[in-house]
Amino acid sequence: MRTATLVFSSLVALGLSLAPSARPVEAQANASIVFVSRRPPRELSTNIRGWAMQNRVVTLAEDTEAHVWRVQLMAFCNREPRAAEVNLVFYKLEGRTRRYISSEPVALSAPNERIFFHNTVLHRGVGEFEPQNEYEVAITVGDSRGNNEIARGRINLTGPVERHSGVVDFTGSAPVLR
Repeated sequence: MRTATLVFSSLVALGLSLAPSARPVEAQANASIVFVSRRPPRELSTNIRGWAMQNRVVTLAEDTEAHVWRVQLMAFCNREPRAAEVNLVFYKLEGRTRRYISSEPVALSAPNERIFFHNTVLHRGVGEFEPQNEYEVAITVGDSRGNNEIARGRINLTGPVERHSGVVDFTGSAPVLR
């Protein structure tokens, strides 16, 4: 009986030592894009996620003169991209589905960067970026198996909605919808 207990406890200890560590699971659970209100300070070296959560925004207001949204984000990837650049992909959320809008490459300073800051500008366009809509942003990296998402986040865009009366003015060189 004592030998069986010793063998069993040895097998349990061996199984625990061979089990994968919890670090990759923890990193995967924390993969996210956090939209922030300002650029991170240069001297910030610890608790970057804490700073990002303190400066987090869930809604971006439109610059009404330029008709753009200025987006600043911190990316916390679940793994190293192992690439010189990643893709920032934008989707419009329509109920339970997401519709592809656009993507842009983001150059990384090092292929093993798991946390980085990026800013971009979204231009208003019909069927693309419009106010009063929710968008999902994903960071993807391409490899031999295709594109894999390594972080994801959501943002709401706000701004004035264009209203038209339905009247078309044909007096000028081109018709104008009012």
